Amino acid sequence: MKIHALSLTRWKHEDASTQEPVHLHCGVDVSQLSFFQRGTVKEIMALVIRTCVAKTNPGDYQRLEHEGNYIYIISRHSGIAGVCVADTEYPQRVAFAVITKVMDDFWEECKGKISQDKSDNCMPFPPLEKALQEYQDPAKADKITKIQKDLEETKQVLYNTIDAVLARGEKLDDLIDKSDTLSMQSKKFYKTAKKHNQCCTMM
Repeated sequence: MKIHALSLTRWKHEDASTQEPVHLHCGVDVSQLSFFQRGTVKEIMALVIRTCVAKTNPGDYQRLEHEGNYIYIISRHSGIAGVCVADTEYPQRVAFAVITKVMDDFWEECKGKISQDKSDNCMPFPPLEKALQEYQDPAKADKITKIQKDLEETKQVLYNTIDAVLARGEKLDDLIDKSDTLSMQSKKFYKTAKKHNQCCTMM
């Protein structure tokens, strides 16, 4: 039972020329990876989350499945999406509750003033990193899940796979292969991990 990543991602931009979502803060748990794998896994995770946010409509709660993991997304009309990437054993209610808490805390702290910088991690938010560590144990999220207990009853959650929400004929593997933001090392690492059925250790 594990959270792999948490992200606050801006999908609505004042500059219309910015097409893709920008991570205000993307935290990835790389504690179980070797030093040499950490940067690569962070790159791949950032691309996967960006892709998922781009394919989630404003106002939606969505859970996408990929390689034995779930990507939980809450996309708000304010232009911000919160994302939690976890293994399939991590409770859905807790995942959405953690996202909600991080988003609410972030909005309260920034008072609605969102950086329009085009580079990732342009608005560091330490409580996100704290939540990434603290809520590895779902039991520690008891207080916030009680507040959110009616979520699944009042909000429809959309279920899908990543490949199903991409354009027809497009696959995540292809997006990774074509990406300009990923290094050759990251692309090679992803292919090798997938070949050896180890994708779940990183994504």
